[in-house]
Amino acid sequence: MRTEADEPGQVLYVDDDETLLELTAATLETTSLSVETESDPTRALERVRDGSYDCLVTDYEMPGLSGIELLESVRDVGEDLPVILFTATGSEAVASEAFAAGATGYVTKGRGTDQFELLRNQIRKAVVQHRTRRELERKTAAMDEAPVGITITDPGREDNPLIYVNQQFERLTGYPREEILGRNCRFLQGERTEQGPVDEMRAAIDAREPVSVVLRNYRRDGTMFWNEVTIAPIGETGDGSSDDDHGSSEGDDAGSHYFVGFQRDVTRRKMAEDRLRRQNERLEEFSGTVSHDLRGPLTVASGYLELARDEIDGEIPHVEAIQTAHERMGSLIDDLLERARAGTIVDDVEPVSLAEALETAWHPPPTVEATLNVAVDEDVTVPADETRLVQLLENLFGNAVEHGATVSSVEESGGETGDVTAAHVEAGDDDERENGDESERGHAGSPRVTVTAGLLEDGFYVEDDGPGIDPESREQVFESGYTTGSDGFGLGLQLVRDVVDAHGWEIGILEAAGGGSRFEISQIDGIRGR
Repeated sequence: MRTEADEPGQVLYVDDDETLLELTAATLETTSLSVETESDPTRALERVRDGSYDCLVTDYEMPGLSGIELLESVRDVGEDLPVILFTATGSEAVASEAFAAGATGYVTKGRGTDQFELLRNQIRKAVVQHRTRRELERKTAAMDEAPVGITITDPGREDNPLIYVNQQFERLTGYPREEILGRNCRFLQGERTEQGPVDEMRAAIDAREPVSVVLRNYRRDGTMFWNEVTIAPIGETGDGSSDDDHGSSEGDDAGSHYFVGFQRDVTRRKMAEDRLRRQNERLEEFSGTVSHDLRGPLTVASGYLELARDEIDGEIPHVEAIQTAHERMGSLIDDLLERARAGTIVDDVEPVSLAEALETAWHPPPTVEATLNVAVDEDVTVPADETRLVQLLENLFGNAVEHGATVSSVEESGGETGDVTAAHVEAGDDDERENGDESERGHAGSPRVTVTAGLLEDGFYVEDDGPGIDPESREQVFESGYTTGSDGFGLGLQLVRDVVDAHGWEIGILEAAGGGSRFEISQIDGIRGR
């Protein structure tokens, strides 16, 4: 890609001697210089105002407007254009007058070609300096207006002082520029600033390496803020090459280099991270409490119930109700633990095979004649935390099997229980089917359900052929504790919503084509292989 530095320098040469004008222009013209000519200095001033030149070359003595007057007029209109006087009237007085008026260079006309070579060299130097200054001004303006704090320090000077800060750094810290420049950035530190990140940053500066740390800093008014600081070396090595690769040079004569720093106030993010960490710690404590303090007494109670059954002959009043209560309590503990663990965070998001996740999550109870139709190609992937995605699917499948199963017969279904075809994943153990063990499933009158999973334009769906969910209840099913059954606690679908939200997806409930429930997970960016 061509930049301004690749383009020829645009030069306007002004001289009332048209013969010399054309000769000089033809001599100066090269691949790096493009020369335009003008014999009228008044028109030349208008062209400077309207055009875009890198250098102005002018004669000294011209009718109507002298070279010095043209130079002064250019400066009066605010142009910082390099101006070189090329004149036969060579004297110390003229040269002094020219430089006092703001001339960039001064070349005396003479005989031979040396004068043109000298003029060409001065023009090239002036063009490079002008373009460099203009580029620096653009970059400085961009840095001053940047939404992050930007600093430049000089590690070659004692104590690595700040030599540049932008306006956002002033706003961030509350210090005016005059109170900042010349100081080391440590003036933002305080008694509670952790030493570890400071040492890490100092080591990176000594090694001329980039680094990013988060520091506890203090504003001019004493208020604390968390400052995310990223620094990197910039400058030139001893051979004049740019140090853009963040490399380092050894030795004192390796060339000048500086450090550029970027500062962002991340106080809100840091506080949110701390809150999340404390919440996760409390969840871990809660999980441990539930597992130890609740499971222990429940196990003891269940054990005594079994002992009572063994020791007492005959029917024990209300024993079944007690056992059911124990089982319900165990289910509640399981649901609470699953909710606590799933609600922590989405960890590693990577491409996950949707077909494999569907098959991994499919394990219906053997007492239900359940069939899963997978309408998804094997090479389709979704960006997700695989563990959380499988949890989501397990709960959707569990909901479909629990609430979507209807009583039917094997003869009506025309197939075995638990099928999955390419679609089709079967419930139950393969060895049991081979051995003909149908004692607990597949008999006439067993509940039956067919679940189908497929792709959407921006996600996937899971639907069943059960009785469905009435429209009035579709939003409630994701609420904690909502349940339509007598043996559940309504946490499964809330967990589904949590996993969906953690990924930044959307979920909705529709009516399936056959009248059952259809859960659509959408707004998934990055699905591949469809």
